[in-house]
Amino acid sequence: MLLPKGQYLVKDFIDVTIEDTNTKTSNDLVLVYKDKQTILSHNQLLNLIDTKVNLDMHCVDGWSVLNNEFEGISLGKIINIMGVLNFEYIGLESNGGFKSFIYKDDCTDSFLCLKLNGNVLNKPRGFPIRFIAPKLYAYKWVKYLKKLTFTDKKPYGYWENRGYNARARVDLQERFEKD
Repeated sequence: MLLPKGQYLVKDFIDVTIEDTNTKTSNDLVLVYKDKQTILSHNQLLNLIDTKVNLDMHCVDGWSVLNNEFEGISLGKIINIMGVLNFEYIGLESNGGFKSFIYKDDCTDSFLCLKLNGNVLNKPRGFPIRFIAPKLYAYKWVKYLKKLTFTDKKPYGYWENRGYNARARVDLQERFEKD
């Protein structure tokens, strides 16, 4: 496979985390749509797995790791569980308080990752849940996911508020807001 412009190949993931990962928190996932809130346990989520794909991950810093098998729950299944009808954004929040968001138009193939290469995610890869958006740079692949909010109002984003592109589409090289 050819790498996207500006990327170079690495053999394994480079761990990038800006939050304290030693905080003891719940492995549950909170789903929010309007005034409805649903909480799913990690075991419930493992029983909902419906997606298994081989993907390449591209970091905005320029490195790429290729052909890893990710397993999880399609965003479509989550939308059905919640009865979501309309939204423009998905707010993402991690156990450590990190926040980002995805535009509705950019999340058609997104999913909640629970397994990597046949094993339950480990902590450096985002246990208990990692949001995967295959067409976007990895800073949109939120690790340690605890909350998804379907909304019409653009949520806060840590990297987006620091000059990174709000869309982050790899094919368009949207690395920084000026791109």
